[in-house]
Amino acid sequence: MRNFLIQRYAVYVAVFCLAGTSMIQPAVAAKISTETAIELENRQVQIGRINDVLAQENVQDMLVQLGVDPEKAALRVNSLTDEELQILYQKMDQMPAAGTGVVEVVGIVAIVLIVLELLDVTNIFNAF
Repeated sequence: MRNFLIQRYAVYVAVFCLAGTSMIQPAVAAKISTETAIELENRQVQIGRINDVLAQENVQDMLVQLGVDPEKAALRVNSLTDEELQILYQKMDQMPAAGTGVVEVVGIVAIVLIVLELLDVTNIFNAF
């Protein structure tokens, strides 16, 4: 009786293992060009810099005052197209490098809000 249960268990394990092998997907890889690799790296740098600015406490306070969830704003930055990301990043580069003052924070928040409004994430400007 015990051998029968062991054999039955072994058959179930074998069937389960064989059924599981059909679910394995092969890995697919492709070469990418140097330009594509550089673009991907630049995108990550741009997203990182924008998220660093959004992570500042005074920027988050302004976003909350304007009714925007800072976490959602950071998630939306990750989903921006390359063109939108480039525009936002260029606007940030045009700001003074002497530190983030009140005017700079308001400018950054305004840019982020405009991008969020254009993407129909928020409806801030409809209230005015």
